[in-house]
Amino acid sequence: MVIKSERPFYESIISELNELIRFNESAYPKNELFRIDLHCHDHNSNVPDEQLGRILNVPETWLPTDSLMQTLQKHGMDSVTITNHNNARSCFELLDKGHDILVGAEFSCLVPDFQVGIHVLTYGFNVSQEETLNKLRKNLYAFLEYTRLNDIPTIWAHPLYFYKKNGTPPMDFFNKMALMFERFEVLNGQRDTWQNMLVKRWVESLTEKKIHEISKSQGIDPGRYCSHPFKKSMSGGSDSHMGIFSGLTGTKLYTPDFEERRKHTKLSDLALEAIRAGRMVAYGGHNNSEKMMIALLDYFCQIALNGKDPGLLRILLHKGDTRQKITALLVANGFAELRQHKVTMKFINLFHESLTGIEPHFTKRWLIPKIYKPIFLQTKEIAQSFNTKSESSAEIYKNSISRIYINLVSILADRIISKTEKLNKNIQTEEFDLDYILANLELPSEIRSFLGTGKKNGNLISAGKKQQDVARFLDGLSFPFLASSVILSAHFVSARVLYNNRSLLNTFSESLNCLRHPKRMLWLSDTWNDNNGVSMVLKSMLDAIRNRNLPIDIMVCSKNLQSEDHLIVIKPIAELKVPFYHEQDVRIPDYLEIHHKFLEGEYDRVMCSTEGPMGLAGLYLKHAYSVPASFFIHTDWLTFSKKVLNLKKENHARFRRLLRAYYKAFDSVFVLNTEHYNWLINKKMELNKTSVFLTAHWPAPQFRKLDPAKKQLFNFEENQKVMLYTGRISLEKGIMELPAIYKTVKASFPGIKLVIVGSGPAEPQLKEALPDAIYKGWVEPSELPAIYSSADLLLLPSKFDTFSCVVLESLKCGLPVVAYNTMGPKDIIQHKVNGLLASNPIDMAHQIIHYFNNPGLMEEMKIAAIKRADDYTDDKIIHKLLQDTGLTKDS
Repeated sequence: MVIKSERPFYESIISELNELIRFNESAYPKNELFRIDLHCHDHNSNVPDEQLGRILNVPETWLPTDSLMQTLQKHGMDSVTITNHNNARSCFELLDKGHDILVGAEFSCLVPDFQVGIHVLTYGFNVSQEETLNKLRKNLYAFLEYTRLNDIPTIWAHPLYFYKKNGTPPMDFFNKMALMFERFEVLNGQRDTWQNMLVKRWVESLTEKKIHEISKSQGIDPGRYCSHPFKKSMSGGSDSHMGIFSGLTGTKLYTPDFEERRKHTKLSDLALEAIRAGRMVAYGGHNNSEKMMIALLDYFCQIALNGKDPGLLRILLHKGDTRQKITALLVANGFAELRQHKVTMKFINLFHESLTGIEPHFTKRWLIPKIYKPIFLQTKEIAQSFNTKSESSAEIYKNSISRIYINLVSILADRIISKTEKLNKNIQTEEFDLDYILANLELPSEIRSFLGTGKKNGNLISAGKKQQDVARFLDGLSFPFLASSVILSAHFVSARVLYNNRSLLNTFSESLNCLRHPKRMLWLSDTWNDNNGVSMVLKSMLDAIRNRNLPIDIMVCSKNLQSEDHLIVIKPIAELKVPFYHEQDVRIPDYLEIHHKFLEGEYDRVMCSTEGPMGLAGLYLKHAYSVPASFFIHTDWLTFSKKVLNLKKENHARFRRLLRAYYKAFDSVFVLNTEHYNWLINKKMELNKTSVFLTAHWPAPQFRKLDPAKKQLFNFEENQKVMLYTGRISLEKGIMELPAIYKTVKASFPGIKLVIVGSGPAEPQLKEALPDAIYKGWVEPSELPAIYSSADLLLLPSKFDTFSCVVLESLKCGLPVVAYNTMGPKDIIQHKVNGLLASNPIDMAHQIIHYFNNPGLMEEMKIAAIKRADDYTDDKIIHKLLQDTGLTKDS
């Protein structure tokens, strides 16, 4: 079954949200309710809680108070409050102008015994009390004692979002907070429905009996901090910083005899009265990360338009750890680079205006290039959707932004392909000096160097004797790259903010025994129909997934395939050939599509099988959604760098360090042989042994021993001695050692034959060196069992195979194997039991001669071969894989 837009988990939480809204609509008489957004912000939220924002010296928003008020009015608010961080300046300013405003603020409070920072929405205080509240907010208990004493109502904002330097708060923390608060924000417009419904379930679980139990365990009287300790009420708020969605999520307040009372009492006083009494119900709609993404996208635009250089001294001397300061430096440089590009800044300004409802003037359409006109039309659609007050506006924004992104990356991809094709024409493979590039590979400390704007040699890259001007190559790429990066960054950061505390969400759902996120894994690969070992293994894995209906889907990037059951195919935005390896196309996926499909598919972990763009997508998902990411190593890239890329010794060491950094970025690594396992955990690679798992492959069901058919398959007599090679005919497979081996063996057995099955780039070279072999070419996998069963010995001269499915397939068909005593084969082959292990070509030839000189040994080894292959069963290997990836209950 192909992935649907919504799976059962999301359907269940959306259903629960809709049920809550229906219940809330009938909880009180409609004519005695009025609406208020109890959680929104304007420009006076100028000191962010996030450390990165404070280092960069940027406010949380530049939104004018008047603009926020207009949006709230447009979205049907009867009463208004503005809850800026740690101040009520906007409320007091509006009061001075004669507006009826409920004074409010969102105070950042510290829970001292847990060292956890939380947000507390607070209402109905005066200027003097605001000063006291700010002094007390470093100790939540003192803060709440003061609000209780002064009858100042509080609401715990987004309870599952917190600040803590290390780890997540224990459930004991939340139990204690149940005694601290009587009002909880269960619908936050910037949080996803899963988190909101978890809060709702938790608040519902706080029965009088439960409160008494917590009170006894904590030693705190239920009435110490709460006026109504056993009456837990639930509110909603948009938490909007950009003024786009203000009022679309909020609270309906109940006042008996409302129409009569409002004639004599201000709405702000009625609102305060209702909040104190807990007479409130939340309203709003389903949300994943759409609203957060849109708000962040507008925020990024405003930083680019309004932000200033924070200064190096500020970054270095400010509070914060080294990582935060490095991030701040990169972000500051990134926005400084954006401001250098006039076309990009025009787009950012156009985008920001459209998000705030300002349609681009029709004359601008005449001035922009034809290729960018679709982007212009999408921004116009965004601006028009601003005037709607329905929850569907977020979906309209999201779809328009996605189309803009697709347009941008399509333009970028077309230009990259064109430039790469020209580059490949100008660079002959033999002239391409990969050693030089790897030796000089460096990330410049000046961001502008990336875009070729340096004055000296920072903008040059060498390709052998030729030097390509990076600035010339990047000409025309800056705008679509930078603009699409801003959009992708907004998606990444929004998911990161929402799911940074995923471990807490899982703990919460387990504690409540409800709304548990399904365990589902997305398996990413750059290869599928490429006639290589990785493709064959993944297809075998897909069959196993389908047969067992495992919670795993495989995602590949291809322009020719179609999605199937458990196979998701995304189209590449570009296919490139790299100068040093023309045999494999590099397919660039649409990372935004992967981002959306990961969420839609309800995955909570990632596996990657290739080190290309899809492997990078795995790391993107790991950090965006805070999920564990594993890597399955199929290829020995160090040997590849020696045998195929021919790297020099010093560059080989640098290549190893790059591999180390890449593999260590994953939470766990799966390897196919003990040699690779030991290499990864040694001092040079430094992977933790608890994060490296040994796994294996299994032979496909069609591999079994058949009756020999030498006459039919090879036109040989049945008693003819036959050696076999199957696999890719390429240099890294050691195929050029076959001529010398065959020559030595043939001296002892003149009539012996060698059959070569497979194809590859070195086939002409091998045929010239070994003309008397029988070449069958590439054959369908279904034909291989008969070929294996009709040979007498399989030759594997490769020192490159991490496992070698060929060995296992051969053994399963009763065909012993002679291979080198290295990597995967030595873990499978038991020397002189079911196969032979050699140290070099001469030794391999002598092992073969010994084998054919002992007919009794040959028969014993053929029987033992099948027995050995039976040790590798799909049930056993898959069960362990599920355990090691945490997909089973006993993991």
